[in-house]
Amino acid sequence: MPASSPPPLPLPDDCASAAPAARWPLALALALLLGGSATSLWAWRASADYLMRQADAEFERYSELSFNNIGQRVQHQIDVLAGFQALFRTSESVSRAEFHRYFNDLRVQARFPGLLAVQYAQVVTAAQRPAFEAAVRADTSLQPRGYPEFAIHPEGQRDRYLVVTYNEPMQGNEPAFGHDNTSNAPRREVVERARDTGSPQASGPVMLLQQRAGVLVRLPLYRRGAAIDTLAQRRAAYTGQVSGVLLLEDLLRDTLPTHAKAPYQVRVMDHGLVDDPNPATARSQALVARTPAGVTGALWTSPATQPSADDRQEHILAMAGRSWTIEVARPHMNQALAPFPLLLLGGGLAISLLLSLLAGRLTLLRHRAQKLALAMSQQARANAARLDAVFNSTGDAIITVDRHGTMLSVNHAAQTIFGHSAARMVGHSLSLLMPLGAASQVSRWLTPAPALATEPAPTGVALRGADATGRTPAVEGRHRALQARRADGSLFAIELEVSEMLVDGQRQYVGLLRDMSQAEAAQARIAAAAQALQAANVLREAVFTHAAFALIVADAQGLIQAMNPAAERLLGCSAQDEVGRAQLTSFLEAADQDVLTHVLQQHTDAAQARQQHGQRGSHLTPGSAPVDTDFFPRSIEKTLHFKRRDGHQVPVSVTVSALHDSQGRVNGFLSIAYDITERQRLAKQLSQLAYHDGLTGLPNRLCLEDHLRQAIAKSSRSQEPLALLFIDLDRFKPINDTYGHSVGDQVLCEIARRVQATLRSADMVARLGGDEFVVLLSTLASPDDCLVVADKLLLTLTEPMQVGGHQVQVGASIGLARYPDSGNTAAELLRNADAAMYQNKLAGRSTVRQAAQVDRPQSS
Repeated sequence: MPASSPPPLPLPDDCASAAPAARWPLALALALLLGGSATSLWAWRASADYLMRQADAEFERYSELSFNNIGQRVQHQIDVLAGFQALFRTSESVSRAEFHRYFNDLRVQARFPGLLAVQYAQVVTAAQRPAFEAAVRADTSLQPRGYPEFAIHPEGQRDRYLVVTYNEPMQGNEPAFGHDNTSNAPRREVVERARDTGSPQASGPVMLLQQRAGVLVRLPLYRRGAAIDTLAQRRAAYTGQVSGVLLLEDLLRDTLPTHAKAPYQVRVMDHGLVDDPNPATARSQALVARTPAGVTGALWTSPATQPSADDRQEHILAMAGRSWTIEVARPHMNQALAPFPLLLLGGGLAISLLLSLLAGRLTLLRHRAQKLALAMSQQARANAARLDAVFNSTGDAIITVDRHGTMLSVNHAAQTIFGHSAARMVGHSLSLLMPLGAASQVSRWLTPAPALATEPAPTGVALRGADATGRTPAVEGRHRALQARRADGSLFAIELEVSEMLVDGQRQYVGLLRDMSQAEAAQARIAAAAQALQAANVLREAVFTHAAFALIVADAQGLIQAMNPAAERLLGCSAQDEVGRAQLTSFLEAADQDVLTHVLQQHTDAAQARQQHGQRGSHLTPGSAPVDTDFFPRSIEKTLHFKRRDGHQVPVSVTVSALHDSQGRVNGFLSIAYDITERQRLAKQLSQLAYHDGLTGLPNRLCLEDHLRQAIAKSSRSQEPLALLFIDLDRFKPINDTYGHSVGDQVLCEIARRVQATLRSADMVARLGGDEFVVLLSTLASPDDCLVVADKLLLTLTEPMQVGGHQVQVGASIGLARYPDSGNTAAELLRNADAAMYQNKLAGRSTVRQAAQVDRPQSS
């Protein structure tokens, strides 16, 4: 046996065959390493691309949401200011208390924290400034002590001021109270732009009077009822403005999304006017910026730090006439170096290496994979919880529906609005929420979308618009107004917006619904109030236009605000030329201006007295005397002379009444005037008949006695001589009896003419009746001059006269009485002069006899 045994040569063969067998595990390990490495590299690149797409989508959503939030906040703030503008448009006047109450009712400070102040500024001329400042200082509607330190600032004489009169809230904004918004060029430019365009206009970034950076928004106010179609009309009707002060530092606070993972940076830039005629010269300014650390100043000013186009999103926002750019940037992102792609790469390489080295390492890698899966599951649940919180915290109803119109999910707002529970809604058709008549027309609520995959067209669904291929037209994300039905069967208006999504390959729709019932009710009330106000305005306009008297309305400073056609005819002017430009006193001479100014002041004082009396009324003790209400005049009538624009003067009777606001303060005046030329003419005619003789035209006894009393008072003061001549014609009765009363009347007229021709213009002759005349000599140089005048009268009265074809001749007996020798009173002088004349007739006529001196007791 040992000899047949083969030689021991198979070892090299065994070694040769064992070498390839030993290389198979090495080859397999190398193959696993290369294959695993290639797979790892592919997974690393794919995950990096996927994360980059997610980051881009998140960045785009964040940019869009930031733009929408900022735009909505700015628009809401402008809408608040428009509400204040409407308050002035719909009211004859808005008091400080009404402005303050409206501000508090809107809860502006709580709901719009970025709106630092809401202000009303009034146009005040240089002539109105003293009265305007006095009125504001005396305004106690909000402050019991008024505003005693109020003054227009900054100081300086200007033709017109635009003064901040109402300032809400006052606390913290005191520097703006009384500020002239036209005192410097930047603020004046915004004011004039708002006035000329008639629309809200914003300023660029400015340093506010409150020493904070902000933007000013101006809304113009025009005279109520005035035409504002043209630039000239708007400038003529401009009365003031409503302003809003927007804080730049609050523009980005609480408005940007808070769920973003990346450290985004947001900046708002101002690029000047939207319709700037020279856009090339416009200078961009940074308004405000926000970094992950908080709201800061301008960012990205250095080219070295300027983000690339892929890392920056820009949106243009037109805000009150200015162009803003909202820029959102992120740090440069390299998702290839992100943890998850690197983890895939390292894990794949490690797995490949470990598979090639030790199969036992699979257990460790599996354990690590389980931990990674657990972490990702927890993160997914957290994301789902956050999404659910957002879904149920919104105030609008959100409903998801499948392609058959079956509701899949509803949020809390949807349950509240429709009155159904989630169990009642989920799984039921959308027709549950639709009016009964339209319950089968689900397509009215759902806008069809194109098929995102080659899925067959749905069957049994009331969606319209599908074509022959089973595809449907694209969704237009427009808002639609529809009617919906609550659980109690009541119908109400909603606003619906539908979008689509693809979940697990199935098409679903998301409906965003908003309850519009309250908004429609508010609009109906506003329309009814506007219609009633329009009817009242038409009636007032008709009364004002067709009134026969001249009606002129002026403000508290006397500036004309309106005049009717009768006033235009009376004053010879046009309302268009005078309203808002002329003072009521400008139609009067200086003396009458003082009278009218005094009347207006009486009304103002009376209004203040009424207010004080009303405040003290509750403190009157029982049994105290009531206050005489006549002390407070409601209207005052005066006779004045209006000066027409053609220079003629017109006597008028003017009744001035005060117009009061809700607080009892005078905020204007109503003047009612009519021409009294004819009335004065009739009064003059009646005065002529009452104080003059109807035959001769000479003053009668009443007129004589009045002049005689005045002459006695004057003579008593000046010690000048005064005499009275009592004339009775001789031989007049035979003429009257012989030739008739007609001839006698002619004789009396001739006698009156001769007497007047003999006397001086300062002397007076009166006819007492019949043939008796009295001459009053009140400007004698000496007491004896009266005898000279008497002799002249005797001479001229005895001359023959030709009357009615007859030559007649009369004489005269004259009684003379001196003051104070013959009497101290008019009655004594007349009586003694009459007695002297009568004695003259008895003694022989045609002579002059002086009355006897009256004996008077000597004063001790």
